[in-house]
Amino acid sequence: MATPRERWRGSNLGGAFGGRGGNRQGDGRGWRGGDSRGNRGNRGDRWSTRDRGGRGGNIQHGGSRLCRFIEQGQHCRYGDNCAYSHDISNRNKQPNGKSADTPEQRREREDYNSWKRLLKRPPTSNDIRTIELLWNGALTILNEGDRDWKQMLARDLDAEENYGREHIKSLLSMVSHTNGHATFVALAQPFLSVITHPAMLDCLSVDTFVGGLYNFISGNNGTRAVPFFQHLCRNLADAYCESDISRTSLETALTTMLTSLREILKREQRAAFHDELPDLINSLQNLMEATGIDDASAAFQVIVNQCSEIRAIIARASGLLADVEAPNIYGVSTTVIKSTYPRQIILPGGHHDNDNGDITKIKILPTEDEIRSDHPEFLPSTDLDQPYFLNDPVARHLDTQFRLLRHDIFGELKEALGGLVNTITDDPTFLDNSKLSLGDMRAYPYTKAHIRYVSFNRSHVEAHVSFNQLHALRKKSAPDRRNEKCTDPKASYSLSSHDHIATIVTKLATRNQGDLELLIQLSCQNTRGVLIEFPGILLATFLPILENLQNMHRFGRLPFRQWILPDRHIISAKPLDIPQPLYARGQSFLFQLDSILKEDGDRLSLSPGVSIDDVASIDELEARTLLDRGQCLALVAALTREFAFIQGPPGTGKSYLGVQLMRVLLACKETADLGPVVVVCYTNHALDQFLEHLIEIGIEKIIRIGGQSKSKIVEGKNLRLVSQGEAKTKSERYLVAKSYEELENKERLITKVLGLLHATQKRPDWANLRTYLQRRYPRIFSQFSRFDEDGYKTVGKEPFEVWNQGTKSKILDESNSMDESIATYEEIVHTANRNVHGLSTLERRRLVEHWVQEIHENKTDELFELVKDSHNIHEQLEDIHDEVDRRVLQTADVIGVTTTGLAKRISVLQHVHCKVIICEEAGEVMEPHMISALLPSIEHFIQIGDHQQLRPQINNHGLSLESRQGTPYQLDRSQFERLSVGEPGRPSFPVAQLNVQRRMRPEISTLIRTTIYPRLIDHGTIKSLPDVVGMRKNVFWLDHKNMEEGPDADLHQKSRSNDWEVDMTHALVRHIVRQGVYSSSDIAVLTPYTGQLQKLRTKMRSDFEIVLSDRDEETLARDGFNEETAATEEDQTSPGNRRQPLEKKKLSEFLRIATVDNFQGEESKIIIISLVRSNKEKKVGFLKTKNRINVLLSRAQHGMYLIGNTDTYSNISMWAQVIRMLEATDSVGNALGLCCPRHTDTVMQASEPLDFEKLSPEGGCQLSCNRRLIDCGHKCQARCHSDSMHAVFKCPQPCQRLHAPCNHGCQKQTCGEDCGQCMVILGNVHLPCNHLKDGVPCYQAQDPGSIKCKVRVQKQVPGCNHTVEVPCFQDVATTSFRCPTACGINLACGHRCPGCCGRCNGKDADLNPIVKHQKCTKICGRYSGTCNHTCRKSCHDGTDCGLCFAPCEVRCSHSRCTLLCHQSCAPCVESCTWSCEHKGACEMPCAAPCNRQPCSKRCSKTLSCGHRCPGICGEVCAEGYCHQCSNRLEARVDFLEMKSYGEIDVDETPIVVLGCGHFFTAESLDGHLGMSEVYEVDGYGEVAGLKDVSGALAQSIPCCPDCKCPVRQFATQRYNRAINRAVIDEMSKRFLATGRDELRELEQRITELERSLGTTREEVMQPIRQAKTHVTSSLTEAKIVEIARILKERDAESRKLEGALKLFCNSVADKHQPAKKLHDATVHAARKVAAAAATVDALMANLTVVDALPALTRDRRVTMGGRMVQIKTEFFILEDKFIIAQALKSISTKTPIKFPGGAPDLLAVPFFKSCKNFIDECKVENLPKLAVEVSLFYASIARSFESFCQSGKINLEKAAIHLEIAKQLLEVAREVCKQPFQNAETLRNAVEESIRQMKKQWYEEVTVEEINAIKAAMVSGSQGIATHSGHWYNCENGHPFAIGECGMPMELARCPECGASVGGHNHTAVGGVTRAMNMEH
Repeated sequence: MATPRERWRGSNLGGAFGGRGGNRQGDGRGWRGGDSRGNRGNRGDRWSTRDRGGRGGNIQHGGSRLCRFIEQGQHCRYGDNCAYSHDISNRNKQPNGKSADTPEQRREREDYNSWKRLLKRPPTSNDIRTIELLWNGALTILNEGDRDWKQMLARDLDAEENYGREHIKSLLSMVSHTNGHATFVALAQPFLSVITHPAMLDCLSVDTFVGGLYNFISGNNGTRAVPFFQHLCRNLADAYCESDISRTSLETALTTMLTSLREILKREQRAAFHDELPDLINSLQNLMEATGIDDASAAFQVIVNQCSEIRAIIARASGLLADVEAPNIYGVSTTVIKSTYPRQIILPGGHHDNDNGDITKIKILPTEDEIRSDHPEFLPSTDLDQPYFLNDPVARHLDTQFRLLRHDIFGELKEALGGLVNTITDDPTFLDNSKLSLGDMRAYPYTKAHIRYVSFNRSHVEAHVSFNQLHALRKKSAPDRRNEKCTDPKASYSLSSHDHIATIVTKLATRNQGDLELLIQLSCQNTRGVLIEFPGILLATFLPILENLQNMHRFGRLPFRQWILPDRHIISAKPLDIPQPLYARGQSFLFQLDSILKEDGDRLSLSPGVSIDDVASIDELEARTLLDRGQCLALVAALTREFAFIQGPPGTGKSYLGVQLMRVLLACKETADLGPVVVVCYTNHALDQFLEHLIEIGIEKIIRIGGQSKSKIVEGKNLRLVSQGEAKTKSERYLVAKSYEELENKERLITKVLGLLHATQKRPDWANLRTYLQRRYPRIFSQFSRFDEDGYKTVGKEPFEVWNQGTKSKILDESNSMDESIATYEEIVHTANRNVHGLSTLERRRLVEHWVQEIHENKTDELFELVKDSHNIHEQLEDIHDEVDRRVLQTADVIGVTTTGLAKRISVLQHVHCKVIICEEAGEVMEPHMISALLPSIEHFIQIGDHQQLRPQINNHGLSLESRQGTPYQLDRSQFERLSVGEPGRPSFPVAQLNVQRRMRPEISTLIRTTIYPRLIDHGTIKSLPDVVGMRKNVFWLDHKNMEEGPDADLHQKSRSNDWEVDMTHALVRHIVRQGVYSSSDIAVLTPYTGQLQKLRTKMRSDFEIVLSDRDEETLARDGFNEETAATEEDQTSPGNRRQPLEKKKLSEFLRIATVDNFQGEESKIIIISLVRSNKEKKVGFLKTKNRINVLLSRAQHGMYLIGNTDTYSNISMWAQVIRMLEATDSVGNALGLCCPRHTDTVMQASEPLDFEKLSPEGGCQLSCNRRLIDCGHKCQARCHSDSMHAVFKCPQPCQRLHAPCNHGCQKQTCGEDCGQCMVILGNVHLPCNHLKDGVPCYQAQDPGSIKCKVRVQKQVPGCNHTVEVPCFQDVATTSFRCPTACGINLACGHRCPGCCGRCNGKDADLNPIVKHQKCTKICGRYSGTCNHTCRKSCHDGTDCGLCFAPCEVRCSHSRCTLLCHQSCAPCVESCTWSCEHKGACEMPCAAPCNRQPCSKRCSKTLSCGHRCPGICGEVCAEGYCHQCSNRLEARVDFLEMKSYGEIDVDETPIVVLGCGHFFTAESLDGHLGMSEVYEVDGYGEVAGLKDVSGALAQSIPCCPDCKCPVRQFATQRYNRAINRAVIDEMSKRFLATGRDELRELEQRITELERSLGTTREEVMQPIRQAKTHVTSSLTEAKIVEIARILKERDAESRKLEGALKLFCNSVADKHQPAKKLHDATVHAARKVAAAAATVDALMANLTVVDALPALTRDRRVTMGGRMVQIKTEFFILEDKFIIAQALKSISTKTPIKFPGGAPDLLAVPFFKSCKNFIDECKVENLPKLAVEVSLFYASIARSFESFCQSGKINLEKAAIHLEIAKQLLEVAREVCKQPFQNAETLRNAVEESIRQMKKQWYEEVTVEEINAIKAAMVSGSQGIATHSGHWYNCENGHPFAIGECGMPMELARCPECGASVGGHNHTAVGGVTRAMNMEH
């Protein structure tokens, strides 16, 4: 068997050819015109967004399609809101799930590449072999290749880098010689087959490329295609005459020629103007006729149809639609003569800007000029005998349907709006009227509306419109408003976000530049107006239909035109003879009927040629199937006619027949290549029902299009869900990614333009005008420069702002300019060019306003073009998604869609190969909808319906055939009715009618049989239907004279209602349900009016769960009825009419209430009808037409009851006939006859609603129930009631039953109650535990073991042996018992366990004991590490308490610290206030340890009491502590002799009062507070001098001996030397702790920055790598802009972190340390004292003393840590920049890309300097580890710098210097790494690797792996200054380290910084290691 490659290579063809072959001049590779990519045709005048409907794809996060960002290794900007999958587990898998190509796939790739090589070579002259190989190979790929290769073929043929177009041109320009006819045809045929192949024409994702090819084939106005087809036509004729080609080849050639020609005209409409095109079509048609192609063949029909369509396109293009004259037979006209008076033909056009004779040029949405126009709209008549300006029947029909449908939608709206606009024009204040009148049009105006702002969303311009809050929402609270369905609670402005302002988001519906400009203008000017809502007009319901009609009219397409528009009679009135479908015209084709036969395995087939008059065939079909006679005839007619009608009266089984018909069609689907069968319905409900029937019989391959399905069964068949499993091809994924990228770029540009438009309009300042003036008015721009001619710069405001300052005032003094002539704009500009500052204020204002206007116009124009481009890109994207849907649809057996949904997805369905369409409910479908459903590939159209039932629903009654003025239009006449009834002068249309009904009992069916369906037959089964229980009659009309209620104009409600009928209907439903035979689901209540429907729902909802159909819900909403209306009506219901419920429960579950129009196609056992209308004028309203009466009377199965006024309805002929028939059977009366099933002789007549309660209160009669109760034997004491109520009746007599075995009598009051258990109370019941119990019910006493003894006893719990007190019944040995004894164990936190013994101790699965204590619930209470506050958090198991957030307690007499406790506060540097007359004053700063000695004498001052102060000298007097008169004498104040205050001598031992209020003798406190640590004390305990305290740290702040509160500086100055030393040490500790935390946070931010740089770097590198693979190795302008944007964003992020690091380093610098501040202040104070000395000698002595003060030891751990992370950050940023810079050097760019923040080679030099300085400092501070790490940084950047300089040949000497320094640093680092510090070995390996890289001759880029190695070797972040669980120590060099676990040294180790020996053995540290007390906390 030949391989595909061998098959398409073929053999060499003979024959001589002359051609231009390789001529590439003019049309060569470089030529690409504006339409070279394919004009998709006129898409209308709007930004239409096709409803994705059932489009699948990735609507849920985590769907099967991978996000394109994730797929490219990037970060998705949409995060969790992304609609695509972020799961990369299957990322590397191919779409088919295989990890590697199969041999077949590899072979296909090789074949395709072999074929593509032909494309890569330019064509040569007369190279027949290449032409043959190229096009036969392409055809083989399209027929047999994979989907990917098929799509690639179209792209490669159209690609610029290939020679596809040149090869096409070579073939098109070939000329055949005398003997080369067959050869030319043989070469052209595969080319035509390729360009018309379904894989090319149907695949939507390659439509752009195919369009480009067709545009090229066409040439300008068809100059390339038409000559080629003419030449081919001649060669075809010659070859056929010479018998060189077969009849089949000829048919194929003609078909492909016409198909390709039609595609050319569709895509390149200018080709229709080619002068020789009509002759070409004539030649093709003549060739078909000359060759004698069979008229009955499918090819003949296809050729004829295509020729007809092409002729229509040509005629339209020429503006000359064919004039078709009515044929004359034997000299007599066949036109029906109605009037001989000559009438003028009205021509539309010219009355307004949207009035056009060509409907394709009419904008679907009305224009402003159209709305304002007073000229009546042109409405054509549907009467084909009336004169018309179009004579072509198809064009006239499409034109008529379009205009009528559009007027039905917009006619009333235009009239209402036109009147409103004219009124507002005359009186603008009318806009403020809150009740704007719009006539009878249902609309809701919202006044004071304005456009808040305009935005853009993918392809749509959106306007956010704000207006006064809705009155209903204004009354509600904010949460209630947020609960509304129609609002977005997250939006800042929405319908419910504010009390008085509501905002909605609207979408611009037109694609018109003028409308866009107006929208922007209204937004910028904040114009106020009125927003009007038209809830009845939904674009999605009609827009697709009208657009499709326009397209059909544009291309003259109307399948089955000969049946839809039959010609007039020629000879006789014979019915139309409709042939079989095209697919069934083959000689051997048969319909297989096996699937519908009774017997399994039976076989039967039907020939398409069988006539329905063939009695034998019909008899056999009836005998072998379950179909009746009428259904058999209809089935045969439907199968054997290509355009078939089936009429089904009510109950005749239309749906059943449709299902059987579908079975037969699917049986021949493969044989006839039918493709999917399309089922079209008008409503979603009918479609769901039909599809459910198909699923029930086992048809599973069903796809439902549209999202309005309510069926759970069909839910999983929705296209949206099914298409999720369909993967895109490689080509499609690439195109989708490109489209999204372009859309994002456009969206960004559009947002920028919108922002500029708003900003310029609102703020015409220098920032917004500068760029524009610089470009357009450079001379004026230069006059606003800050620099003058001498180079001096103007400071302050911009010169323009100063110049423009006076123009912003609204009122200008124009008195000076009144006498002057007003200058023109050109004159102002001319003056401004010379001296802009010489303009007057008025001229300046005019100039600025003109500039703003110019910017507005330019930017609006730019905005429109951007939006249009975005829309086009979005359409291309939609095409790709549609292609996925199309592939899914093509695999289905059945496609279900509504008429509207079909029009929405017409672009997809037109490319789905489907030949059969079945339309259900055809009588309800308007003809425009029906025409729109005719897909191009259709060959068989079956309509099933009944034109005698409901007609299509329209909005405008003036177009209805039921109105007098609508007679000429008859828009509500369906195509089914028009052709079934027939038109005068035209042949009748054959309709198959079903005639056996299986629904209605004979009394009901008689009503419609007599009036409408005389041939209707009752099936035998309905004759035995049971009578309605509880009623005398099965059919009855209750006549009454109660008048109807009118409509409510205020609520826009036009509907009617009748309250009496509501009450009567309610009572009748309750009566029938109470019979117990029927549930409420067996009953349906019908009414013609929504007003009555609403009242019925309100009335019955108290008894039933009301069920309304979706259509009824929509109708209620459309007519202004809602839940609030229902509630109002319920409140207004008269209490007298409310019944008292007889039962607590609902009567039943569901009750269906419906309008007549929305109940067609449904049925119910009992139908109750409220006719509503009852008036003196005898106006019937809706129910005057036979169609509605027919539906109303044909819904019931068992019984039907009508409630209405016979006088009103007898005015209508059909109603009169129905009433007469009912009167003949005594079925009309003013009272309903009720029947008691048990007392049938009882007469009951109910004429009022309350009569039911009187006559049949419980569903029976008023007699007593004489039946016995089964349960007890008593007689039933209730009134007569139904069996169901009797069964649940509760006997009220006393119960006589006895309990067993106790024989106590039943204690229940009534017999109807359940006796239950014996509840007689017994006492002294003996329990098994030997206790006695009283008050035990008898039933429990019968089983004493079940009684729980509640006596409290002591028991020992096994296991823990605790003794507990429990109730006697409690078994403590069970596993479920938990010992309640308190646990008592101390937890790790130090608190007692809050649990109990039983909960803390348990057993595992293996019954081993386990202990699990409860979590501590107490407050932590531990002291914070750096203060005396306690932790107030809940206990946290001994873990670090964290920072203290209490207010800082540091305070003095001058000020207090306002920071939080954990923050480092500044020491007070004010002069100390401590002084006394004996020892003098302290000369130090307030926070420094005092430099004077404390005084021990008693204070000499007097207290307020008059006694001497008992306190010590120099302190604040002790008011309230008088030694003589206070009440504190019992207080203990002396610790040494344990004396009280009263016992001491205050003269000898004065007291000191602390800030906490406690007081002690000075001697006691001096010892307790450690005065000897800060003062020199002699042997007598007296202070002899000051001690040096600079070298030691205080353990803690001194505290009060009693309360332990810290002794405060400001309260007791005597101890300030001791206190201040501790306070400054505390400040230093806090400084370090805060620095550690901030440093830890900064290092986390560095990690995040590193991760972010890596992610965004990939976004930059991706397009660079792609550009490298391109031929030009260059970036596009869009990519350059994108890369520049990313670099700018990255730089901004880096700068933020660098700023934070700089701030941190500054804040932790030496000068900011508290100890350093205090040291400086101390030195300053000492020098100040020295300077005040009298003598030079004393001055020099003091200077010597001051300078001799020991320098404060600096703790630089935090400072150096900050420096380190700063260098680390610079390293990451710089390394990243070098990587990107090197990559950018490898490609070319038109615009150089600048690095924000500077190029990396410029930033490297200061980095080197910073690293070198830091390394030097590390040597001084003995930090070898940090020095090594920074040396690695230096070397890495030096290598990158060298590589960068080498590639650009710049700064080579500088690079060599830094490289040499790096080598030296690395050598030193290698030696340093020999020291035993932390990670020394890892760092040494990194250093050696870096040295090896340095030795290379050519320095490559530093790899990511090398950087990771460096980072792995570093120990930074929290490990540098870490948290710990043990104690801190210092090594011999002063570096801190932590020891965990117990906190004591247990092993030898090395300092992590310098390598000094640390640790120890057995809790003993090695020499030189000291405790770091300042780091403990």
